[in-house]
Amino acid sequence: MALSSERSRPSPLVRLQRRPYRYALAFVLSSASLVTLILLYADRSTPVKDKLTQIGTGLAASIIFAIIYTIFANREYAELIRAEIADQLTEHLNDVLDHIKQLNQLFLPTAQYPATREFDYRFNTDLTRDLRNSRFYFFRGTSAKYVPARLRQCDHHLDVAQVMLLDPRDETTIGSRAMDRRRRPEYDGKSLESIAQEIRDEILLAVVALFDCRDACDIELGFSATTSPVRIEVVDDAIYTSLYRSPESQRNTHPETARFSRESQTYEIFRDECRRQLQLASPRRRFSTRDSDIDLCEFLTSCGYIDISPEDLTAQRDRYRRFIMPFTVSLATTGASV
Repeated sequence: MALSSERSRPSPLVRLQRRPYRYALAFVLSSASLVTLILLYADRSTPVKDKLTQIGTGLAASIIFAIIYTIFANREYAELIRAEIADQLTEHLNDVLDHIKQLNQLFLPTAQYPATREFDYRFNTDLTRDLRNSRFYFFRGTSAKYVPARLRQCDHHLDVAQVMLLDPRDETTIGSRAMDRRRRPEYDGKSLESIAQEIRDEILLAVVALFDCRDACDIELGFSATTSPVRIEVVDDAIYTSLYRSPESQRNTHPETARFSRESQTYEIFRDECRRQLQLASPRRRFSTRDSDIDLCEFLTSCGYIDISPEDLTAQRDRYRRFIMPFTVSLATTGASV
C-alpha cells in the first residue's frame, strides 16, 4: 500500500510545473474580484440585478483569460525548467565521464593478454610496437631469456636497455622461483634441483646474449636477491606487468599480462621502484662496445659462474641461437610498425 501510494504521488518536477498555473489563476481571480467589489461599491445608481449580471460577465471573461494565459505560460515555464535541468544533467554527466576517464587512465589497463602455452601474437605485436617507439627499455624478471631477441627486433638505436635478473648465487631466490615454475604443466615430475639449475643456465645464456646486443645500445645488468610475483617491462609510453602466480599463469607457459599507459599510477610506481632496485643491485655492470669477451668472463665469475672462458662463451652462444630460434620466427611474424 505504501509503495502504490508513493507511485501515485506526482513527481517534484510535475509539482513544480503546476505552481505557476495555480499562482496565476489565483492572482487573476483575486484581482478581478477586488476590482469588481470596488466598482460596485462606488456605483450606487445601477440596480443590483444589473450589477450582478456585470459581475458574472466580468468573472467569466476573467476566468477564460486566466485559463488561456496560464496554459501558455505553464507550457513556456515547463520548457524552461526542462531545458535548465537538461543542461545541468548534461554538464554533470560530462564531469562524471571525465572523472571516470581519468580514473581509467590512473588505475585500469589499456590492454590485457591471457596466459598462453604458445607465444601470444597480440602481446608481442604491442610490445614490439611500443619498444620501437621508445628510447629506453627496462626489464625485471627471472632470466630475461627473450629480451635479447626483442632488442634485435627493435629497428632503431635505444639509448639503454636496463635488465634486472635473479641473482644466480642466491639459492633461496632461485629455489623460490623454481617452486613457482614447478606448478606449470611442463615441469611436472621434475625435481626442484633440476628446475633451479635450469634457471641458472637460462640466466647465463641471457647474460651472454645481452652482452652481444651492446652494439645496438648500452646494456646495464643488475641482479636481485629478492623474488617478485610480477614481471615488469617498461618503455617510454607503457608498462607491461605479468603475473607469475595467478591461477591461469601457473597452468600455462607464458603468464597473463596487462598493459598500462604512462599516465597510470602503475607506471609511476613500478618505474620508480625498478630504478631504485637497479641502483642498489649487486653485482651491477654496464656493457658497451668497448667491452670484450674477457670483461664478460670476469663479470660472469663475479656472478657465480666459475671458470667461464672465451671458448665457453662460444658454446653458450650456439646454445642460445638454438633455444631462441622459435621465438625469433614468431616475433618476425608480428609485423609491428612504428
